[in-house]
Amino acid sequence: MPSNTQRATRRRFVASAAATLGLTALAGCGGSGSSTGVSRSSREGPGADPPEDALVDPPRVTLRGSGMEPNVVSETPTETASSDDDQSDRDRIDDWAHYLVSNAEDASALTFADVDGAADARSFLDATDFSSQTIYVERHLVDECFRQRLCWVRWTENNIETDYARILRDADVACEANAQVAVTYLIRLPVTLEPGQINSYSSGSGGGPCPRPDDATPEGNAS
Repeated sequence: MPSNTQRATRRRFVASAAATLGLTALAGCGGSGSSTGVSRSSREGPGADPPEDALVDPPRVTLRGSGMEPNVVSETPTETASSDDDQSDRDRIDDWAHYLVSNAEDASALTFADVDGAADARSFLDATDFSSQTIYVERHLVDECFRQRLCWVRWTENNIETDYARILRDADVACEANAQVAVTYLIRLPVTLEPGQINSYSSGSGGGPCPRPDDATPEGNAS
């Protein structure tokens, strides 16, 4: 039964946090278009170094909302005209959504919810050189009492994989133990990728700090 006090601090939540960190992530929903073979995995605590071909601490902007509504919304004509049954993952309230932005036209068609970082996200898109770069948008639903930090990303012509750290928020931050919020990453990849060729996405998460090689840069902010 829910407590009479709807807001819980980290101190009240920490007793259940250790058990939560060990849970395997829920299976993600399939991507739109030709995406197949979508999966999610979990790691427990600090793990091995990132894969040799991974980009550690990539350029990105993070948006965190106060609820589960999407932080990024597409306004392309095809999506505006689509039926509810055909709507893309990016407009659904799923636990995991992902897609590529591969050109300036698609980037300009994105709009942002009224959340912290929205202005930075627009500037980030405007500064992207789509002749040599691609934006990967990935949204997760995160427990409100936790922060999420992107550890690394790697890709091939057909696959994109990410890894995150899941970190308990500070003791003085009020949160609701059973609530979730949408956290969206706009990740700049130093490569041109064709969205129609990506047929597999995967994303892992684990407790503790990001696993990093000895010469890696310090970890960035988490949201």
